[in-house]
Amino acid sequence: MMEELLQELPTLVDAVLVEGARDTEALRSMGYVGVIEALSRTGVNDFDLSDELASKHECILLLLDFDEEGLNLNNHFTQLLERKGVKVEYGLRKEFSRLMAEIGVYAIESLDNIRDNLDQ
Repeated sequence: MMEELLQELPTLVDAVLVEGARDTEALRSMGYVGVIEALSRTGVNDFDLSDELASKHECILLLLDFDEEGLNLNNHFTQLLERKGVKVEYGLRKEFSRLMAEIGVYAIESLDNIRDNLDQ
């Protein structure tokens, strides 16, 4: 189910925003081929990053972790991006949250560890 959703994502959003490189690697290992943007950029503050993202993308899925820190980052960047006119995709994030909870994973980077289990 999750792999199918990841395959369909590029037709639904312009980009997926993740926390860092390990999250990007995990999504790639799950077969996601669309645009991935990462929060962790040296020397770039949140406001400049949101400006850059808004200049490149109209609709973004925030796939930040589903722990307290990730939820806080999600709320923060949702506000920044929406103020700049970017559509933040809530429904897909909720679906990812549900699918990940079913397999007991709450960090995006952990998806690559469970891929083999999903294939069985």
